[in-house]
Amino acid sequence: MGKKGLRFLLAFGVLGALAFCISGARTSRADDDPSASLIGSWRGTRHAPGTIAVRHNLVSFMPGGAVIEAGQSVYATGASFGNGTFMETTFIGTWVSEGHGNFVAHLISNIQDAPAAKGTPLGTENLTIRFHMENGKNGKELKGTMEGIFLDTEGNTLAQVPSGLTWDAVPLTITSNGYEK
Repeated sequence: MGKKGLRFLLAFGVLGALAFCISGARTSRADDDPSASLIGSWRGTRHAPGTIAVRHNLVSFMPGGAVIEAGQSVYATGASFGNGTFMETTFIGTWVSEGHGNFVAHLISNIQDAPAAKGTPLGTENLTIRFHMENGKNGKELKGTMEGIFLDTEGNTLAQVPSGLTWDAVPLTITSNGYEK
């Protein structure tokens, strides 16, 4: 083998070693961010401060940053806007990782005057959930806080969601007989 062949093999070996080092560095950074563990469906619970009232929801975090929340249908009374009552649709939105197990999800729901027969659009309810993933007694858990605002169809503030809301969730698991564990 001549000098050209040795140079080629040496250059090829150096490139291979660099590729190995770079791929190893990417893997170790991915281990610091558990985004892949977030992908899937979770059973969430919203807690309001100063009350035992809770609202349960199902949330699905999808690859690429989409999120869908399915909660009970809401027919709320005592609102400070519209005719004092409203209904809301399912929430949809996006999520991002802030690294090291911290996430932010932004969700939006359409709201309309109740009853359904009236159906006059009022605007949107906009939620921001800031949460982190931690190891709980039964595996991974999500824990965080929730902020929200109601906006009219022009983007003006109708009302604020009361402050102090917390949110937690556990992975949704289904057994062979269809019941959650």
